Amino acid sequence: MRVALVLLAVLAGSTWAGAATAPESAGWHSRGQALRGDVDGDGTRDTAVLQYRPHTCDFRLVVNKLTAPVRPTICKNKPAELYAGPDPHVAVLADLDGRPGLEIIDQLGRGAYMEFADIWTVRDGALRRFAGREPQLSYGASVGTGGDVVDCARQPGVVLISSQSYRAPAGLFRGWYSARGLRLELIRARSIPWSAKRAVPFHEFREPQPFPTCAKARAQRR
Repeated sequence: MRVALVLLAVLAGSTWAGAATAPESAGWHSRGQALRGDVDGDGTRDTAVLQYRPHTCDFRLVVNKLTAPVRPTICKNKPAELYAGPDPHVAVLADLDGRPGLEIIDQLGRGAYMEFADIWTVRDGALRRFAGREPQLSYGASVGTGGDVVDCARQPGVVLISSQSYRAPAGLFRGWYSARGLRLELIRARSIPWSAKRAVPFHEFREPQPFPTCAKARAQRR
């Protein structure tokens, strides 16, 4: 009887572990962590993960049974590092447009100091990339020159993209962008003279980047 109970416990544990693993099929392998959050807006948590085919630059974004092809910048800029580090991966889930469902921040690669990402969301039962430039977001900093940061604004549906320059004339630039309509549209901007020696009080400059104050799920840094 005791042996039977142990076997049942092992089987139950194996079933639970399999259900918690991101689905992989037909030669696709997960890259980075699978983040959990309500992406499609139905009130239940979904699994978002980036997957790839080994020895190729075939990447796709997967949310439950939805898939969409992704072309990371690392494929063009740093192909030698394609499988030698944490890039690319799903970096953050956050509510950017004020609609039900979280947006997916898909990190595409990095330079010496900066990381680059696109924004994806689920609309009408399909994964959709926000329109506009590629990549859409950059964040990170260099000690000598300055840096870029990204966060949600205080108003729902608005994203703050700001930067700090240490070079003369040193200052800050803050830009407010509407995240509605599957595109980031500049609403207003402000430039502020600011000494590089002064701490910056604005919330978008906090860490970790991106979206330090509104991320609902975040990949662990390696």
